[in-house]
Amino acid sequence: MDKHSFFSILDKYQDGTASPAEKALIEEYYRRLEKAGTIELSGEEEAALKEAMYKQIATNLEEPKATIIPITRKNYSSVAAAAVLLMVIGAGSYFWLLKKPAPPVAQTKTSNIKPQDLPPGRDAAILTLADGQTIILDSANGTISQQGGATVVNNNGKVSYANTSGNNSQPAVVYNKVSTARGNQYQLVLADGSKVWLNSASSLRFPTSFTGNRREVELDGEGYFEIAKDASKPFHVKTKTQDIEVLGTHFNVNAYSDEDATKTTLLEGSIKMKPEAGGQGSEKSVVLKPGEQAVIAANTPLSAHHSPFTINHSPDLEKVMAWKNGWFEFDETDIKMIMRQISRWYDVDIRYETKTNNEKYGGRISRNLNLSNILKMLENYGLHFKLEGKTLTVIK
Repeated sequence: MDKHSFFSILDKYQDGTASPAEKALIEEYYRRLEKAGTIELSGEEEAALKEAMYKQIATNLEEPKATIIPITRKNYSSVAAAAVLLMVIGAGSYFWLLKKPAPPVAQTKTSNIKPQDLPPGRDAAILTLADGQTIILDSANGTISQQGGATVVNNNGKVSYANTSGNNSQPAVVYNKVSTARGNQYQLVLADGSKVWLNSASSLRFPTSFTGNRREVELDGEGYFEIAKDASKPFHVKTKTQDIEVLGTHFNVNAYSDEDATKTTLLEGSIKMKPEAGGQGSEKSVVLKPGEQAVIAANTPLSAHHSPFTINHSPDLEKVMAWKNGWFEFDETDIKMIMRQISRWYDVDIRYETKTNNEKYGGRISRNLNLSNILKMLENYGLHFKLEGKTLTVIK
C-alpha cells in the first residue's frame, strides 16, 4: 500500500467513515506520535521514527477503493519535523505546535481558570431589502418578498432569487444585501443561478435581477462563488481593492478588512482581475489559472505603473476552502490569525493580557465544536484563556 492510500484512510477517520479496524489502527498511529512528543529527538531522528511507524501500521491495512478528491488534500506526512506533539479530539480534529513543547511551568492562578463555553456558529443572516426593511433569514421560510421582478424565497439556510418578470420585460434595477454577523454563515442563489456562500462577518450587495450586458455584485468579507456561465454577460465581483471579471467559474475571495491581505483563489475556469481604486493601475490586470491565488497586501499603494497583485502559483486549496467545508485549517499560523477566525465564528471580542510570540501552529479543527474544545487544544501549548460574556482574553 502506498502513502496516498494510507492518508486516504486518515481522511476517512477524520470524516467519521473509517471501519472499526481502520479507526483502531489510525488511533494507534496518533498514540505513537503523541508518545514521541515526550522524547528528545532531532529532526532527522523524528522523521525516521514517523517513517518506521508508517511502515509498521501500513502493512496491516488493506488497499482502499479509489476515491475522487475535488481539491488537493494536505500531505499529512509533511508536518514540520519539529512538530513532535500532536493532539487529537473528537470530530476528526487534530492540532500541533510547530516547535517542541516548552518544559512544564509552575501552575499559576490564571492557568487553572476554566473558560466558559460558546456553541459554534450557525446558518443565519440578515436580508436588507431595497426599501431598507430587514428580514432575519434563520426564521423566515418560503416566499418572503417580491423585489424588482424577482421572487425571494428562503429555505433551510439558503435564500434564492427567481426571475418572474419574463424574458421580454426589463424590471427596475433594485439592490438587496445579505449580511452575516459574527457566528453566522449563509448561502444564496442569485437571479442568474449563480451560487454564493458567505463566511461569517461578511456581506454581499447585489441586484435582484441582472439587466444589460453586465452582472455585478459587491463583497465585503469572505465568499465562495460558483458562477452561472453567460458569455454575453460577464460577472463582476467588486471588493474595496479589486474588480474580478468572470464568465463562469468557481473561486474564493477573502477580503476581510482586518487581515493583512486580500486573497482571491481560483478553483475552476478563468478570472481576470484588476485593481479597484479610482482607475489607478486599472490597466495592470492579471488572469488567474485554476489552482492560482492573487494577493493584494493591505495598504498597498496603487500605481498606474505597477500591478499590486502577487501571484501564488501553488496555494493550499484545502486551507482556502476549509471554512466552506466545515473546518478551521491552520498551517504555520500565528496565534493572532487563529484568534481572528475564532472571533468571527464564535462571536467574541479578543483581548491580550500577554505579549504574543512567534510560535506557529498547524492542524484541522471542526467548526462544529464548541469553543472550549479549541481552547483546550491551545492550552496544551502554554496558552490560557478567560471568557467573560463575549470577550475572550488570551493570558499566560
